[in-house]
Amino acid sequence: MRNYLWILILLLLVGCGKDRIADIATPEEIESKDILFILPSIPEALCYADLMTETLSEVSDDLNGTNSQVLSVPENLDCSDYGFSNCLGIDLGIGANNKPQSVVECLSDDEQHICLFLLGNEYKDVEGDTFDETCILGIDK
Repeated sequence: MRNYLWILILLLLVGCGKDRIADIATPEEIESKDILFILPSIPEALCYADLMTETLSEVSDDLNGTNSQVLSVPENLDCSDYGFSNCLGIDLGIGANNKPQSVVECLSDDEQHICLFLLGNEYKDVEGDTFDETCILGIDK
């Protein structure tokens, strides 16, 4: 039994070889990103989950982006909260769980930054209400 206790302690100290990979941004760092992906009604735990970070890293790699980071905000935000005003709504059709999905694509006034506000994947609580949290994924170009 004592040998198992030492192995358990060693595993707790070293971990299982899988560190959390979310690079959490400050609000200022997110504001300076070249590309923002804003996901409304995503709980903080899901925003910082490894799967979300892996997805962001894949998108960043596809866009030849760098310095991908994530931030959870305890309120509902959209691209206008980051100064984007030149926006166009795009219907993506029916997505997962037969929900209609769309994206609002916005450019900054200098057309150097882009913001995508993704709709259709909002989480709801047991009463059917959406969460007052926003997950923001940002990358540099």
